[in-house]
This record gives sequence, C-alpha cells and structure tokens, in this order.
Amino acid sequence: MEWVFGYGSLADAAALAAWLGRASFRPGETVRCRLRDHRRVWNVARDNAVALEGRPWYVDPATGARADVHVTAVNIRPASGDAANGLAFRVTRTERDRIDRREFNYDRIDATGLLDRELGGTVWLYRGSAAARARYDEGAAAHRVVVARRYFKIVETAFVSHGPGWFAEYRASTDPPAVPLADLHRTDWPEP
Repeated sequence: MEWVFGYGSLADAAALAAWLGRASFRPGETVRCRLRDHRRVWNVARDNAVALEGRPWYVDPATGARADVHVTAVNIRPASGDAANGLAFRVTRTERDRIDRREFNYDRIDATGLLDRELGGTVWLYRGSAAARARYDEGAAAHRVVVARRYFKIVETAFVSHGPGWFAEYRASTDPPAVPLADLHRTDWPEP
C-alpha cells in the first residue's frame, strides 16, 4: 500500500481525483493528517523563460508574452515542534509515477513515520529539489521571482475545502511568500 502526503495543491481531494481520472476517492483512501516537525515555505521555482517540453509555462495575460520571471511554488521545510497539515491519499504505483512526472521540481522522499498517524504502508511526500530551491534563490537575487496568484489561490482553496479550522491551521503552519503575487496565465502542453 502506498500513500502520498499532499501539503499544497495535492491536498484538494476532488481536484486530485479528477486529475488522476477517478470519479472520486473511496472512503478511507484519504486521511487528513499532519507532517510533524515541518512547515510550508514558498521557495521552489522554475525559470519561466526556459522552455521545457511537456511542462507548463506562464504568460502575462495583458500581453500574451511569456513572463520573464521565476515562478514559485510551495515547499516543506524542517521546523522542530511545528506540524504542517495536509491530506494523505492512497495511490497505485501508476498514479504515483504520474505524480512523479507532475512534480518535476520536487524529489519524492519517504515520509513513513513522519505523520501524526499511522496509515499502513509507505508514505511519500514531494520536497523541493535542491535545483528548484537554487532557482528560487537565483530569481530572488535578480528580483525576478513571483508566485502566480492563481496557484496561490488553488493551494488556499485546497485547505478551505476541508473547513475553516483546517484552513486556519494551514495559515498558521505556512510562511507567507517573501515575493509578490503576480497575475499570470498558465499554459499547459497537452497530456501524453
């Protein structure tokens, strides 16, 4: 049995099920839980000026031009005594491999035993890769790093979907972005 712990956009069970091609998760296939001794931080980035086949890119909605920025996503970092809430969900190996491709700026790491509850089986989470964190630092140094406002709202909505208490806990366990939010339009390659 394999689980993935989602602490950002992967915490929205309905959106995730749709993305995986499921009608929904069955009862017991999702569990709200917490990752002990961790907090969320906005410090994973990709250089939007670099075209990567099969990967989304962002354009300025006013001009339609590719935005010359580093686009930031949420990450997880160690923080003794803190706990980041999220959603663990059961996956098949095929689904896990598909999530691996989606989370290309992240390393899949074994988080078994790090949650506040035992799920049985292996628990994975996606932590920002060293290269993605370095791109964030590079973009920040050049004052070219932003968070796409729509993505920021997607992450917040994932926690709102679990109720006001869960959203309040999300806010308390998340460092706010140190960079501005930007209105960008995401463009996706067709799925293979």
